[in-house]
Amino acid sequence: MKDQPLGLVDMLDMRMFREHADVLRADHDKRDIPHDNIDSVIRLDEEWRQTRYDSDQLRKKRNEAARGIAAAKKSGDEAASKAIMAEVASIGSEIDALTEKADACLLERDSIRMRVPNILHESVPVGEDDQKNTLHSLRGEKIELGFEAKNHNDLIEQNNWVDLARGAKVAGSRFYFLQGDLARLEMALQQYSANFLVGRGYTLVQPPLMMNREAYEGVTDLADFETVMYGVEPDKYYL
Repeated sequence: MKDQPLGLVDMLDMRMFREHADVLRADHDKRDIPHDNIDSVIRLDEEWRQTRYDSDQLRKKRNEAARGIAAAKKSGDEAASKAIMAEVASIGSEIDALTEKADACLLERDSIRMRVPNILHESVPVGEDDQKNTLHSLRGEKIELGFEAKNHNDLIEQNNWVDLARGAKVAGSRFYFLQGDLARLEMALQQYSANFLVGRGYTLVQPPLMMNREAYEGVTDLADFETVMYGVEPDKYYL
């Protein structure tokens, strides 16, 4: 029973929940999200720590009882020896149950802890939408185009660089076919990047297109992305 998750995860340190829960709650208020996850992490952490303490106390009790077995046998008191052995076995079962409970608490605690976002910087403006955003800095002078700028969606469709309709038909929404000069540009950038890195001594690797759930959860809270990912096998592989 260790006070850490089993994988490599990105989450707030438990000391923040134990010592500075008010800071976390204030941060959630800025984001206009409830405190449920914070409260659950604190509750499960307290339950885990108490369960671990109880199991440690039982281990001490079992060790003390076990020392009486040798004394009972030495005195020839077979009945006392059997009674102590039964007590030791019973305590062992209690310890096993508490260990299982503690592990479950730790697993659930850290699963919920991953859903608690990092603390906003004090300079981040508070608001319901991006209308409250503030300008941080400018570099250079603003370019006057002399014509109405178009967004990238209009440009790629106008120049026939993508086929959104066919992409959605073949693979579902949010997919598309790159075509023409834009497809060639992407391939050229990939080749340039590969050659650049190989020239620096790196080995080119083609990774799998799927990852299992455990690998994803090692770096992020999968719940934030499940709606935009494609599961090959439910709760197992993701594309």
